[in-house]
Amino acid sequence: AYGTLATISESPFKFGLIYTGSDDGLVQVTQNGGNSWELLNPTGNSKPDELWVSRVVASQHKKERVYVALNGYRWDNFTPFIYMSNDYGKTWKNIANSIPASPVNVIIEDPSNENILFVGTDNGVYASFDQGTSWEVFSEGLPKVAVHDLKIQSKAKHLLVGTHGRSIYKAD
Repeated sequence: AYGTLATISESPFKFGLIYTGSDDGLVQVTQNGGNSWELLNPTGNSKPDELWVSRVVASQHKKERVYVALNGYRWDNFTPFIYMSNDYGKTWKNIANSIPASPVNVIIEDPSNENILFVGTDNGVYASFDQGTSWEVFSEGLPKVAVHDLKIQSKAKHLLVGTHGRSIYKAD
């Protein structure tokens, strides 16, 4: 039932720097295109199978930076789990402190400003303008709905919000 890769992200800075996350809570990194892998532990949790990795994102701004969002929905754990590392996953910082209880499904960086982050939860979208130190509800015209994907169109500067059964929303 577990061990399925749920998310994968390759660094735009270094060929072969790849992060993966699986439905058993494991996060792994390779810096040599998959010849060897290192197990990372963002939560410090001794039972990572209680969570699954909903998204892992290699930074567009800093080669050493990576973000991980984990989800505990299947165990009725609605704590938001979002972590950031600036050293290829050796140490982690919890950046979900001010997000209300809701499973986190996705995290992305703004392509032009490394301080701006967006997360999609089961209750909508949150934005941070200080690399996750604080979060604000991003709700103008958006219902409280599960958000499963976020994408920023780099040329148009639109945030696209993919929801569970309520359509796709676009914001400037």
